[in-house]
Amino acid sequence: MRPCLQLLSGLLLGLALACSGSSDHGTATPATPAVPAASGFTYTAPAGTGWRLVEDAASTPTRLLLDLVGPAGTLSRGVGFNLKAAAGVRFGTFGTAGSPIQDAGVYELLSADPTYLYEPSLLGGGVKAGNLLSVGIFQKDRRLGAKDSGTVLCQIALVFDAAAGLHKGDALALSVPKAKYMAGDIGAVGYPAWTSDPEYYDAVGKAHLVPMAVAVGTLTAQ
Repeated sequence: MRPCLQLLSGLLLGLALACSGSSDHGTATPATPAVPAASGFTYTAPAGTGWRLVEDAASTPTRLLLDLVGPAGTLSRGVGFNLKAAAGVRFGTFGTAGSPIQDAGVYELLSADPTYLYEPSLLGGGVKAGNLLSVGIFQKDRRLGAKDSGTVLCQIALVFDAAAGLHKGDALALSVPKAKYMAGDIGAVGYPAWTSDPEYYDAVGKAHLVPMAVAVGTLTAQ
């Protein structure tokens, strides 16, 4: 019986040494390197020539200026749209009044009659729940002609939120859930023979907003 006990003891000792050796000489799993914190944005413009948001040359890494450009040859008298942004993105403002939209000077916002030049213009907007920006800019004087939409019509700003804890490479969702424009043909100004009312306009059924799809690019934290 003694040789059997000696053999069993030797096997147990060898097993213990093998286990001990595996713990000392095993391959350690390398630590995952930390992703650096982001300090700004990069924006890749969408493809196509339709309604789209493109980056303005005056943008900075922490304040991205997006210009709304329309399709060349499409006449319009104003636009309005909603832009939804991910957490980590704040909507900036312009001027002392803190407007969330900036006029690009294409639409004529004031009256053609100099008597009414100090009336409020149809330009403005605000931020709603869910980080949703809603803005609009429109000509309100029907005597002024429609404009070609194939240029910068207005501008908005996206501001980097340093407190959001973003990392380099994080994708930040942007979408335009709703957008409309005022068509160029809203009825001619005229006075029918059967009325002397100077406020009559031949526009019933024409002055309405037309849905449009606005292409948005890719926003990434950097």
